[in-house]
Amino acid sequence: MHNLRHLRYVVEAARLGGITNASRLLGVSQPAISAAIRACEQEFGLRLFVRNPSKGLALTPSGRNFVNRARELLENATNFERMFDETDNGLLTGRLDVACYTSPAPLFLPPVIGSFARKYPNVEIGLHEGDMEQVATFLKDGTADLGLTYDIYPDNHIEHSVVTRLAPFAQMSPDHPLARKKKLSLKDLVGESWIRLDSPGFREYFFTYFGMYGLKPRVLHRPTTYEMVRGLLAAGNGYSFAFVKLKNTRCYGGFPIVNVHLEEPPPEVNLVIASLKGYRPSRLAESFTGECRKRLRRVATGARAGR
Repeated sequence: MHNLRHLRYVVEAARLGGITNASRLLGVSQPAISAAIRACEQEFGLRLFVRNPSKGLALTPSGRNFVNRARELLENATNFERMFDETDNGLLTGRLDVACYTSPAPLFLPPVIGSFARKYPNVEIGLHEGDMEQVATFLKDGTADLGLTYDIYPDNHIEHSVVTRLAPFAQMSPDHPLARKKKLSLKDLVGESWIRLDSPGFREYFFTYFGMYGLKPRVLHRPTTYEMVRGLLAAGNGYSFAFVKLKNTRCYGGFPIVNVHLEEPPPEVNLVIASLKGYRPSRLAESFTGECRKRLRRVATGARAGR
């Protein structure tokens, strides 16, 4: 049977008489709602709606019965969640699926999950890693309840709750000619070779950053993982950028990497908890968000404007 989120898509499409209105209310794409309707029709062997281009969707008799039963099921599920949102001793229980942006995830999530597990040992955490685009997709298709990511990948269906503000900084080998400077201008970097992490949101952010000052960087390599970026940096192949400073200043090969602050004020970027618009977070999700804010409110990052 398809998940409860798909049933909600069908119920809201029926209540509002169309996919467009349901899409706006739920904060999901129209294709996602259409796909949920088709999946339910195929699974149960029913025709739920009559589609009229001028009047939208109208329920068939079988569809009306299906939607009424689905509403009851959704209400029972909500009551069940509230009943078991806490155990008898006040501890949360259940499962929470978290999507995380791959690059900072190994630094951020383990301590959060560790402290959260000590407080709530009956909670199971499911992890789903990906780039910023994939984190948004995990939230939209129901794979994840929350996402830990940066707010530089725009998606109208996703809302962000700020954990802490970040700022970019440059990275390079200590043998790089610019490595001994305390601060670098983008003008210093524009003629150098940029090892650009090829990740949605990340690449656009830094092109925008250069563009704010009328500059165009020269890209040398386009690796898709942060560890490959660090390996290329340590080998002296160019410079790159990051938002979060790692305690380990060496790459896999053991060669060092240095961080250098930037002079020009950058576009705003934040570490955020991402969620799908229109969904009320459970107490479990709220508790995990609170743990992230507590553990991650002070992150080693670049020099912020005004400091």
